[in-house]
Amino acid sequence: MGKAYLGNDRLQMVAFHNTAIGKALVDLDGRWLEVNDALASMLEYPKEELLGLTFQQVTHPDDLEADLLLVQQLLAGARATYQVEKRYVRKNGTVAWASLFVALVQDEDNQPKCFIVEIVDMTRQKLAEVDRQLFFNLSPDLPAIANVKGYLVEVSDAWTTTLGWSAAELTSRPYIDFVHPGDRERTLAEMRKLYEGTPTKGFRNRYVTKDGSYRWLEWSAPTVHEGRCFCMARDVSREFEAEQMRVLQEEKIRLLVQNTGDGFIGMDQAGRITEWNRQAEKMLGWTAQEAIGRDMATLVAPHRYRSRHEQGVANFIETGKANIVNKRVELPVLTKAGKEMLVEMTVGAIHHGDEYYFGTFIRDIAHRKELEAQLHYQATRDYLTGLPNRFELMSRLERALRREARTGEDEHVALLFIDLDGFKQVNDVLGHDAGDNVLKAFAEKLRHLVRNEIDTVARLAGDEFVVILEDVSRERAMQVAQDVLLAGSEGLADARGDCELSASVGLAFHMHEEQAEDFLSRADAAMYAAKQAGKNKAAIEFGRGREPMVFERTAH
Repeated sequence: MGKAYLGNDRLQMVAFHNTAIGKALVDLDGRWLEVNDALASMLEYPKEELLGLTFQQVTHPDDLEADLLLVQQLLAGARATYQVEKRYVRKNGTVAWASLFVALVQDEDNQPKCFIVEIVDMTRQKLAEVDRQLFFNLSPDLPAIANVKGYLVEVSDAWTTTLGWSAAELTSRPYIDFVHPGDRERTLAEMRKLYEGTPTKGFRNRYVTKDGSYRWLEWSAPTVHEGRCFCMARDVSREFEAEQMRVLQEEKIRLLVQNTGDGFIGMDQAGRITEWNRQAEKMLGWTAQEAIGRDMATLVAPHRYRSRHEQGVANFIETGKANIVNKRVELPVLTKAGKEMLVEMTVGAIHHGDEYYFGTFIRDIAHRKELEAQLHYQATRDYLTGLPNRFELMSRLERALRREARTGEDEHVALLFIDLDGFKQVNDVLGHDAGDNVLKAFAEKLRHLVRNEIDTVARLAGDEFVVILEDVSRERAMQVAQDVLLAGSEGLADARGDCELSASVGLAFHMHEEQAEDFLSRADAAMYAAKQAGKNKAAIEFGRGREPMVFERTAH
């Protein structure tokens, strides 16, 4: 470490004792010979007590071996100095991070005499670095920092979880190397726009995983700042695949509708049947041989519609206009058995030469109604609990507010916004299946607390539920809130295991001319007030700038 000679210069001693940097003299065995106030303050030892210790006694055990090895290299003349970051243990047991510089002091015969040490306190910087890295890695998304040279310089742990590559692998190659070849041109164009000052939001591309498959990532990034770009990516592979499956399913349904399930009847200008497909045979009962050549109105139109049918055809031939051509209408038709069947009918017309040709698709309305009801149910229900989802909740809430406006001010609509406290622990400790069971059990409890056909229980997302109470008094609404608190804290014992669960409830009453979204937001704000007050509580949001009123669960 080079030779340093210790003199008696008074200025040198003043500098030793009056600096903000920790300084010390240490003998060859590690005992402190002299320490300044800055070092004693950093380690939180009185100077007299510190002088009775060795540096080994205040060094963090995990850093001691490396420190001693460097000391041996100094004594052996293998190095001139050494500088290292290490941890010390303060008197109260807490850790102090420091940057340590050590030099060897020799006597006139060039024999080792002692060490001179400078110690810079880095605890705050280290804690800030640890906090930032912890926050960085807590994100379920994929935060990253990129430079203008086209490299990722820092990535979170979620990148490795999602793509399989280590952080070292991801930062060792240009990020474009990881992009699907089909997306590289789009990606480079997006990056050019970013460098030119246009923020990125919602851009999607595919990144290769270590096993060779690809994941869809959605990117958001502000403009480049000081040569660095702070990015946030999100794995949207499942969403993308679900969207692709939805499109594929729609194509399958479209193919099915176009090629099966519908009856087809062709008719000439004179009203005679010219085509009759197998589905028409199945639906109406006549074979094609029986139907073709017959008068369509006489065969399939109920008696009360025949003159209307004939007049409509005549008008169309004369004017080119009709009420049902190129439109979808619902009309009854006759079957061979003499019964009426309500069908959806679409009529098209082709003008060929001097005559018109009519083609009619008919579909059994019962099947379509059943399909519509099923699709509506799927679109408006939560898949896990069977409760109305957010879309259906807002629709019902708007209808409830319209009913309230018609019935007068004596009738009230109230909202309960409910969040389960401690639900994450159930998922973490017992697993997601147990968490699903808790949600289903809580949904069932809520159903039994309200009035069928009047009130609504809905699940928004995760562990958030909303209850609409119609035509309800304030006293009744507060009682329901109490019942929800009881159900959340005591009603889920069988489903929650040993985990602690409770509910935080926000209650709001509708104000005159208040919109549904604003109404829901007030109930949400009341729920957060209850949660901030200690959870397992309810709060009423009065609006107009008044603070929510929090109340405890009463004993039953």
